Amino acid sequence: MSTEPTPDSPTSSTGAAPAVSLCIPAYQAEKHLRETLDAAFAQTCEDMEILVLDNNTTDGTRAILDEALQERRDPRLRVVRNDATLSMPDNWNRVVELCRAPLIKLLCADDLIDKTCVQDQVDVLVEHPDVALVACKVDLLDDAGQPLRRSTGLRRLTGRHNGHTVVRQVVRSGGNPIGPSAAVTFRRKDFDDVGGFKGDLLYPMELELWTRLLRQGDFVGQPDAMAAFRVSADGATAFTSVRAQFGQQVELTRRIAGDGAWRMGSLDRAIGWLGAVTMQARRSLLFSRSAWRHGRRSANDHSALEGVVTPRPTGPAA
Repeated sequence: MSTEPTPDSPTSSTGAAPAVSLCIPAYQAEKHLRETLDAAFAQTCEDMEILVLDNNTTDGTRAILDEALQERRDPRLRVVRNDATLSMPDNWNRVVELCRAPLIKLLCADDLIDKTCVQDQVDVLVEHPDVALVACKVDLLDDAGQPLRRSTGLRRLTGRHNGHTVVRQVVRSGGNPIGPSAAVTFRRKDFDDVGGFKGDLLYPMELELWTRLLRQGDFVGQPDAMAAFRVSADGATAFTSVRAQFGQQVELTRRIAGDGAWRMGSLDRAIGWLGAVTMQARRSLLFSRSAWRHGRRSANDHSALEGVVTPRPTGPAA
């Protein structure tokens, strides 16, 4: 497995550690990777690295990354490639392991962030060393980047809260009120101390980590939507059935509620079970809307192609 930047990476020489690492784990990511890289390069934060881990892809991901290295010449960019394809949890742990900064932001290769997102969240963690996790609201996009819902998440969680308050809201919500990785920045030391991502519950993998990180300090919820999460029919969790998603969410709630450190009662668990039912129904509806839009666009594209008149062949081959 490759653990070093590619030879033509502008940061392949040893230098001082940056303040923050923006990590992009990429697997078969050619469809949206350019947009995600554009969002990364547009960041106002200069004291950071943009670390892309290519998980042994076989599509056009590698060519896009080679193009970025050659044409951008952005000193913040590092590209590392796995020699073998890792599971999603292992790949995400690997990209954090390769980071050089004390602060970490993970960005899926089809998600987006506003240009000030990284700097705004770094400022919070630098100013408040007892804060373990900072998150912003998110916009939900369909596969083409059109809004499905704007400024979602962080219900009752904007501002500063202790870990217990946030985890109770997680349990009672039956979903992920903190948000996806694009919305969150955390500390590398805390990540290492709690053991990183676990692989047994794939669907709520991020949320499960957030709850463990909240053992390490407080939470700050930012009221602005500075990240965008793509609800895509070919996204990582789209391949998990609705029933499996519900089961994994309920299992996570059970584990959290059964952890004596959080002191969750039977009422919290009951509210959480009902919340999980509601959240899965909403999520299924969002995926259905996104899939319907995708199907409609595909049908329109097909109709447009059928409307093109092909010239009749002439000459000896006709």
